[in-house]
Amino acid sequence: MIDTHCHLDYCHELEQAYDPSLSAIISIGTTLERCRNTLKLAERFDNVYAAVGIHPNDALEAEDAKIRAEIEAMAQHPKVVAIGESGFDAYWDSVALDIQEKSFRWQAELAARLAKPLILHVRDKQNQEIASLKTKTLIEELGYDRGILHCCNGHEALVQSGLNLGWYVSFAGNVSYPKATDIHAIAKALPQDRILLETDSPFLAPVPKRGQKNIPAYVRYTAEALAKLRGESLAEVEAYTDQNAKKVYKLSL
Repeated sequence: MIDTHCHLDYCHELEQAYDPSLSAIISIGTTLERCRNTLKLAERFDNVYAAVGIHPNDALEAEDAKIRAEIEAMAQHPKVVAIGESGFDAYWDSVALDIQEKSFRWQAELAARLAKPLILHVRDKQNQEIASLKTKTLIEELGYDRGILHCCNGHEALVQSGLNLGWYVSFAGNVSYPKATDIHAIAKALPQDRILLETDSPFLAPVPKRGQKNIPAYVRYTAEALAKLRGESLAEVEAYTDQNAKKVYKLSL
C-alpha cells in the first residue's frame, strides 16, 4: 500500500511514524526548512520520496528569490517526485489570495518545466467556495495535465475540472468521517484510475483512530473506508490506488 501524501517531518516520534511495510511514502514539504528536512528523510529511507514546494499559508516565503532558487534546485533531486503542496487556502486568511496565486503560478511553472505532478491544497471556510473556484479557474487556464487534488474537499466542480485535465483525486482520513457527505459522493462516483490514498499525517486521522495523531500506517483505514463506500474489496482498492500512485509519481517499485 502507498501513502501518497503525508508530512513525515512533522511526526515527532519518527521511529513510530515511519513504516517500512508500505511500498512507498510520499512526504510533502511546505516551507523551505521542511522541504530540506523532507528531502533528508527521502535520502535516509528507501521507500520514502519527497515533494518540495511552499504551502499556500506560507506563500510569503515564495516572494524570496533565494528561497525559490533553493527549492527549484531540490526539485531536481531523483527522489523528489512532485512539486507542492501549493494551492489556495481561504480558511485561515493568513496570506492574501493574490500572494497565494503568485506562489501557485511559480510552482505550476516549475512542475511543468520538470514534468512532475503538481500537488494542490484547497481549503475553504464552511459553506464558502472562494479557494475552490480560484483553483478551478487557474488549473483550467494553465491546462497542465499532471496534478493531484490532495485531500479531496468535496467541491464537485473543482473535481470535474481536475478530471477533465487528467488529474488525480486523493482521499485522506476525512473520507471515513460520517458527516463528510460531499466527499462520500465524489468518492463513490470517481473512476478507479483517478483515485489515490493518503493520510496527510500527522493530521486527519481516520476512523477508528480519529482524534489521535495520524501516521502513514493508518492509510489502511482510509482504504477500508473507501472500499466500503464504493462496494469494493480492500484488495481491489489497494491494487488500483497503488497502480495510480506509481503512474502519477513515476515510481519504479
